[in-house]
Amino acid sequence: MEGLNLFKFLLVFVATGVGDIFWTFYIRRTSEGKALQASLFSAAIMVTGGLVIITYVENKWYLVPAALGALAGTYFTVKTDSSRRLK
Repeated sequence: MEGLNLFKFLLVFVATGVGDIFWTFYIRRTSEGKALQASLFSAAIMVTGGLVIITYVENKWYLVPAALGALAGTYFTVKTDSSRRLK
């Protein structure tokens, strides 16, 4: 098992955060019946998720930035999206 690489650490963090943002939009587009948009987000989810999996398979410690990225991505998306707030 190799040591942690700062670039890979940041890459996993960002890719997971972006992947969570894609999940949010995927769920919304699916619930709105927008098939093409939902399918494009689905493909993006697969790419970002695959990138993260490839990275943490070589070193399980990369699950830490993956979890932190997921937390940050969801938090950022929910806090900054004013269009879905209930009135």
